[in-house]
Amino acid sequence: MTNVDERAHEAERAEQYRALVEYGLTAGIGVGHSLGITLEAIGAGRAVWTMQPSTRAADAHYSVAGGVLATLMEAAMASAVHAALPPRTTYTAAGLSIALVGKLRVDDPEVCCEAHVVHCGSRTATADARVMTADGRLVAHGGASFLVFPVPQG
Repeated sequence: MTNVDERAHEAERAEQYRALVEYGLTAGIGVGHSLGITLEAIGAGRAVWTMQPSTRAADAHYSVAGGVLATLMEAAMASAVHAALPPRTTYTAAGLSIALVGKLRVDDPEVCCEAHVVHCGSRTATADARVMTADGRLVAHGGASFLVFPVPQG
């Protein structure tokens, strides 16, 4: 593929992913709906998601649970990988590692998670992500690996 073809393909895959997320929000299904996670930007091996902390995400200390932040990060990294994959391929998460480095209260302002593809090969892909507060404080960072495989024909 040429660079022009690759960019067009990335844009098409990004739009497909955005449509899936929007459908889930409209239908009231998925983590976007249940946790208030919103896709802000996707394309060229990068994705940005936001989340408004709320009591839906609370742990026993009225902080946002680490698993909720992991979900936000995995969604961001998976969508970045989705947009970067070549035609007729798909993926599944193989591993996730995060470091929680700051407390996020349920009444804090919206946070942003930005993910970037580090590697996108024919069998595996990796990505990293950071969750930041509006004032630039790092809350969590981590990475994920994905198995890449052809879409079954039929």
